Amino acid sequence: MTTTTATDRAGAPAPLSTTPRSLATRVLTIVRLLFANPSTAIWTPLIILGFILLMNVAIFAIILANIPEDGETANVNGGAFFLYVYMLVVAVMTINQAFPLSLGYGSTRRDFLLGFGVFAVLLSIGYSLLLATATAIEEATNGWGVGLGFFSTGVLWQTDWWQALAFSVLAFLLFFSIGAATAAVYVRWKATGMYVFWGAITVIVLGGGALVTWLGAWEQVGAFFIWAGVLGSAAWSLIVTAVCALAAWLILRRATPSQG
Repeated sequence: MTTTTATDRAGAPAPLSTTPRSLATRVLTIVRLLFANPSTAIWTPLIILGFILLMNVAIFAIILANIPEDGETANVNGGAFFLYVYMLVVAVMTINQAFPLSLGYGSTRRDFLLGFGVFAVLLSIGYSLLLATATAIEEATNGWGVGLGFFSTGVLWQTDWWQALAFSVLAFLLFFSIGAATAAVYVRWKATGMYVFWGAITVIVLGGGALVTWLGAWEQVGAFFIWAGVLGSAAWSLIVTAVCALAAWLILRRATPSQG
């Protein structure tokens, strides 16, 4: 039995390449890993969204058929908001499953988080374009034939399309970042971390609401968001998005594959 080896033109064994992969190549590898199972991030939410839409159309058609012609109905449903919340779940599942796997394959924590960031941006843009398209179809078909506002959310999609699209992308990124921070806490500290994390979030949200109420400033808060407009209001979410992304990085940089 003979064994063959790779040789160069002179007949000597060809040396192994020692050129390190570029950062872009390493990040792209992580992105491909995260998209390797599209059912979690793409097919499952789309199937659920389609099912919710069909159920809402059927229910609204039944309601519409049983009210008098001069009756009034509230046609803005907002059911598409489910998709934003589901992306938080996608972020949690993706990091919990892929973080230890990517480190096991030799990727660094920085490469993983950058790849996850690209993954989140691509999904945010893709789903925002999907919602914009669905909104246009909904308006063109008079609410799927029954006057339902499932994707249309009143003020949002009545603005310039690019502002509504940017608002949607920023909203998706916000939910992705919250999911990433949540997953990082779970990877590092498991259930105990979850109790502390969500307890702290609850205290901050309720405390902030109580402070605004005590100051009697809800009217000023509403006036500010009206002044800022759709895109200006959404831009403030970047602060929370950045804080959550930084928290995810600081936590995961000390996490080990065995913790994932």
